[in-house]
Amino acid sequence: MTLAFADEDTAIPVTPDAGPEVSDVEYPCAVCGREIDVPYGGRGRRPTRCSEHRKVQTKRAAGVPRVTGNNATLAAQATEALCSIDGMTALGASVIGFTKTAETIMDADETFRIRVNSALLNSPDTARKILRFAGKAGDASLFIAIMLHVATIAPVFAAEAKERKAEKEAARLLAEQEQ
Repeated sequence: MTLAFADEDTAIPVTPDAGPEVSDVEYPCAVCGREIDVPYGGRGRRPTRCSEHRKVQTKRAAGVPRVTGNNATLAAQATEALCSIDGMTALGASVIGFTKTAETIMDADETFRIRVNSALLNSPDTARKILRFAGKAGDASLFIAIMLHVATIAPVFAAEAKERKAEKEAARLLAEQEQ
């Protein structure tokens, strides 16, 4: 085919477009070019990849942090989580009057920490489970920690308030005697 202009005597040869070939695939996969076999419901973005090449996202529970890291980091984080629970247990034991039990727990804390850390270094899956549980139980452990803190402070406050009341009463009696 040639293209000729009326005012010129030259002719330019024209070739058909060398565009991409049209195939029978309506929606091809962006990776392999096969038909996309993922159903499209008509809402949102149309799938661009076949079921073999699409990226599947796993659903996780809301509010649960993703636990990642190397074995040493995971073991250290899980060890800290377990030691904080151990510390809360010791504090709770001392609040309800089991002071020897609390002292024993606190004395054994460093040995417990070393043993747990070395065990978790060899088991990163267990460390991940501990950290996931700690993430789920975070609100409850925060509430328990606050309540144990208040329970530790309350007896001291009550004793101090009793002493002040006794001092004021003694000062009042002394002032009455002087009159």
